[in-house]
Amino acid sequence: MVTGARLDRLKRLVRPLVPAGLRRAVRIALTPAHERYAQADLERVKAVTAAVWRGAAHRSAKYVPGYWDEVDRVERRTRASRRSEWLAALPPFAAAESALEIGCASGRNLYVLQERYPRMRLGGIDISPEAVAHAQSRVRGEFLVGDLYESAAMLAGRTVDIIFTMGVLIHLHPGALPGLLAEMRRHARRHLVLCEQLSGTNEVVKGPAWWRPSRKVTGDYIQWSPDLPAMLRRLGLPCEVSDVPGVLQSNGARHLVVVPLR
Repeated sequence: MVTGARLDRLKRLVRPLVPAGLRRAVRIALTPAHERYAQADLERVKAVTAAVWRGAAHRSAKYVPGYWDEVDRVERRTRASRRSEWLAALPPFAAAESALEIGCASGRNLYVLQERYPRMRLGGIDISPEAVAHAQSRVRGEFLVGDLYESAAMLAGRTVDIIFTMGVLIHLHPGALPGLLAEMRRHARRHLVLCEQLSGTNEVVKGPAWWRPSRKVTGDYIQWSPDLPAMLRRLGLPCEVSDVPGVLQSNGARHLVVVPLR
C-alpha cells in the first residue's frame, strides 16, 4: 500500500523528469471541469481570461503580427483588414474627431482609421504589452496596457467621441459586461460601436466540457456570444443591430451594434 508520504516522495522524484506542459495537461485531465472553475464563478473566469490574453504573445510568436495582417500592403489584404476598412467607413466615424478602441490588439483597426481620417485623435487599450507596443509603433495616439475587467480605472480621465470594440466583449464574462458598457457610455460623447457576436442567451461558444459538452473544449480559452442589446436596454441605451457583411464575418465579429449617445 502506498502511503501519502511515499506518494509525495514519488512525486518529487518524478516531477523533474516530466515537462511542465505535460504535468499541467495531466492535472487538467484528471480534475473535473466543475472543480477547475464554474461558469458562475466570475472571479475565477476573470483570472483565467486575463492570464490567457496577457500571455498570448509569449505562447505564440504569431499573436501580435497575426492581428496586424499587413494592412498597409495592398497586395496582402485579408478578410480581417477589409473588415477594418468596412468598420472605418461606418457613418459614426465620419463625424468623429476622436475614437478609442477597447481591446485594440496590435492596432489594425486604429491604423485604418488613421489612414482614412489623419486628423482623428486615436487611442487604444489592450491587456497585452507586446500588442500595445506594436500598435504604438504604427499608430499616432495614446495607448494603455489595461485589464478590461478594471474598466473604471482603465477609462478614468478619458473622454472621446466614439468608443468601439471588435471581437473583444465575447471574451469577457457576461456578468461583467453591464459595468463595462456603463463605463463606456460614461466616457463616450457620440457613439458606442460594437462589432461582436451576439446571442439572446449569453451562449457559451467555447470553454470547458462541463459548460458545453457539445462544443469544442479549449482548456482555459473561454468565449461567449453575449446578449448585448438586452444589457444596453437595461442601461437605458437604445441600439441599432445589424449583421456584418457575410464576406467579412469571422468568429467573434458577426454583428454590429451601434449605440447613439446624442
